[in-house]
Amino acid sequence: MMQIASQPLLAASGQALLSLPELELRGGQCWALLGPNGSGKSTFLRFCAGREAGQAVAGRRWQGQPLPLWSDAGWARTRSFLPQQHHLTAALSVQALVRMAAYPWGGGHGRLEQELAAVVATWDLQHLLTRRWHELSGGEQQRVQLARSALQLALAEPGQARLWLLDEPLAALDWPHQQAALSACRQAADDGALVIASVHDMNAALAMATHVLVLGQGRVLMHGELEREQVREALEAAFSARLGWASHPQDGRPWLVPLR
Repeated sequence: MMQIASQPLLAASGQALLSLPELELRGGQCWALLGPNGSGKSTFLRFCAGREAGQAVAGRRWQGQPLPLWSDAGWARTRSFLPQQHHLTAALSVQALVRMAAYPWGGGHGRLEQELAAVVATWDLQHLLTRRWHELSGGEQQRVQLARSALQLALAEPGQARLWLLDEPLAALDWPHQQAALSACRQAADDGALVIASVHDMNAALAMATHVLVLGQGRVLMHGELEREQVREALEAAFSARLGWASHPQDGRPWLVPLR
């Protein structure tokens, strides 16, 4: 469980970016983080990960204890963070990059080979393992980083509380791999992890999420269990746009669409 006290989140310049209410997020929940560009989604995810310098650690608690520092190895064994941008310049192979997930365990783990094989299959990397990072397309690079992040989460001790933070996991992915990412998020939550993912495709988010957190106008406009009409109203306020529901032509599911 993660508990967050009511407080402002600050941009790198020190300017208040986002005002947070008291929040409580639990294992087994899959949160979709929604809002316009610049609304604070990446800042919120870094805050939950413990990466935000200058923010009060006392304002965040994990499993009833103050949130550990980002560099804490024990914290890294229960928390996996996928950033929006991957600042990687080393010409490492795909296999080497994915295996970096074991770094919090000193580079080795009794289940490493087993879990590595599973994520390689999930993210369709079998034919890429010997390729170098700079040789990959943007979508292939995203799949490699998703595999690394998923592997780090999988290496946690069975039954241990886990946190998976993903900043735009669908970016650069083609449709089949977007579906794989959404399924992976929901499966991790079903397995007991707390999952928080920022997503721009609102209908994909609604298909994945059990809970929703909508940011806009410098504050949290909605947070809690997925209630479609509340989400629609919050997104209308966040994007200053009219939104309505249409029925999916095949199965009749509600589909969020912009209105003129």
